[in-house]
Amino acid sequence: MKIEQVEIIKQYLNIETNYAVIINGQYGIGKTHFYKNYLSPEIKEISLPKDDRKKFTPIHISLFGFKSLEEIQTAIFVELYPILKSKNLKLAVGIGKSLIRGIAQINGAGDIDKYIGDITQEADDWLKYDELVICFDDLDRKSKNLDLRDVFGFINSLVENQGAKILIIANEEQLIKDEHYSSSLREKVIGVSIQFEPNIEDVYKQIIATKYSSSSKSLFDFLETKTSQIVEIIQINQNNFRNLIFFLEHFRTIYYPLEKEFQENKDFYILKDEKLQSVLDFTIAITIEYKLGLINSTNFADIKEFGKDVLSNYDISLFLQNSKKEEKEERTPTYIEIFRNKYFANKKYYFFKSIFYYITGTKSFCIKTLKSELMEYFIVKDGVIPEQDIILNQLSYLGCLNLSDDSYKTLTSKMLEFVDDGKYQLRQYTTVFHFASRFNNILGYNFKNLKKRFKKGIKNGISNYTYNDDLDFHMSVSGDTEFKDDVIEIVTYCLEINKSLQKDNTESELKELFDLFQNDYTSFIQKITEKENEFRYSPFWLEFNLKKVAKTIENLDNEKIWKLGHYFRNRYRVHIYEKICPEKDFIMKLREEINRSTKKRKVKNLKNASLNYLTKILSECENNFP
Repeated sequence: MKIEQVEIIKQYLNIETNYAVIINGQYGIGKTHFYKNYLSPEIKEISLPKDDRKKFTPIHISLFGFKSLEEIQTAIFVELYPILKSKNLKLAVGIGKSLIRGIAQINGAGDIDKYIGDITQEADDWLKYDELVICFDDLDRKSKNLDLRDVFGFINSLVENQGAKILIIANEEQLIKDEHYSSSLREKVIGVSIQFEPNIEDVYKQIIATKYSSSSKSLFDFLETKTSQIVEIIQINQNNFRNLIFFLEHFRTIYYPLEKEFQENKDFYILKDEKLQSVLDFTIAITIEYKLGLINSTNFADIKEFGKDVLSNYDISLFLQNSKKEEKEERTPTYIEIFRNKYFANKKYYFFKSIFYYITGTKSFCIKTLKSELMEYFIVKDGVIPEQDIILNQLSYLGCLNLSDDSYKTLTSKMLEFVDDGKYQLRQYTTVFHFASRFNNILGYNFKNLKKRFKKGIKNGISNYTYNDDLDFHMSVSGDTEFKDDVIEIVTYCLEINKSLQKDNTESELKELFDLFQNDYTSFIQKITEKENEFRYSPFWLEFNLKKVAKTIENLDNEKIWKLGHYFRNRYRVHIYEKICPEKDFIMKLREEINRSTKKRKVKNLKNASLNYLTKILSECENNFP
């Protein structure tokens, strides 16, 4: 279709006309890209019908936000000026007069006659309208202050009186919504309408080649291997290339730190393709939906909810087949059902909070968080995939349906042996219990005994678990899960175990943090001020021994005491984060403790001056608490 579109324009340029050509299509499908990268170079090679010594000169004017004809005239002259200067040309009288108001608006243009030719000049020294191909882009996105009738009138004068060749790029579906638009107005000016239908794959390949083939070769190679998948998603979303570029630029921010982690960590490198695929799937879905204005930080819960279903991480199509029959045609699908069908109809869904927060502008991208999330989903130990996880994958949908009954029973029994030893991660036990009991308890387990077995095994594996702040999300149970109450009982037990781990984990982290405070103050400050660190938003100071804190501060260098004051001032600004409000008591008592110490010594020196400065800051901070 691209070749046909170029040929239509060539034919238009080679005949005498008094009309414009419109290139029509939806927003973001690459109309401007087509003009600049394919059409404009071709136009420059086309000789004038009346003088084969000269070739057409294309200029591109975006009318986005334009409020007056003068702005259009000015923009045309700005595009022509470099040509006039480089070739020592002047505007023919007709073209000069049509732009005279626009030229006058340019500060410093000087005498207008300088740019306009006269009848005494040789014709070869003129630049005339019939040598130009003016492309007016974004006509449908002009300012409401600019009357569409005036624009069409101006274009009509150029094509009828000056012989100019005019291309208009617009989305006619939007153009007809203009209050001054009419079919008669359109017919007077536009002679040919080209429906722009890009070759999606060609445009995609050119975009990634232009952007990444030289500067980001690794990313380019990866994106090239994913051409068919990405092109399919772009087609589903009305061929919008602006959304594609939005995705590409955000994916680049994610890709390179992730690639670096793969290269530096042998264990993390295992299942690299699967990890990259899961990140690609989620990122392209979230970026496009966000760019379309369909998701944001406020419907975060809906996107998370999708991942809660124990079936959704295994096979979405099976879940869809099992949806209630009476709901299939009678109700409007929910947003999350549309989202699922567009992006995850036949693939596993992995939710990445780090990517969602980054795309929606909630937090900056953190590779450390994404790496942790991937390691939760794709478990590797000592360079291999653990046997228990291999079995879990074999029992997942739809693969389990291809097993013989004996194999299915044998693998399930083996899975439960790993449960006995506590080999699975806490978040996996929801799925494991579901796999043991699904298909209406096809293996006939006694649920009372099965739940006891699970709880005993989960407890046996407590030394293998680490606290997971998002465990409640990973173990959530959808309403139509088989034996829902029994699954919830297992979930509740896992959450209790996780809570006990949190206490042990917090105590250990606080001890390490206080050791840093006492022995490596620089590392301590760096740690507690890291953007993604939980201590930045938690009242950890309350957990420290007050007298030991005061004593440590007194032993700091004077410069560090002043810097600590700056830290407290930043932590307790006017609008204090709600969760650290309980630290007000700590601040008051710390100030009193340091004051007592300095009063005892009663010496005027830099140390006491520094400590006095710190207490002054602490006193100011107290007043900021609600």
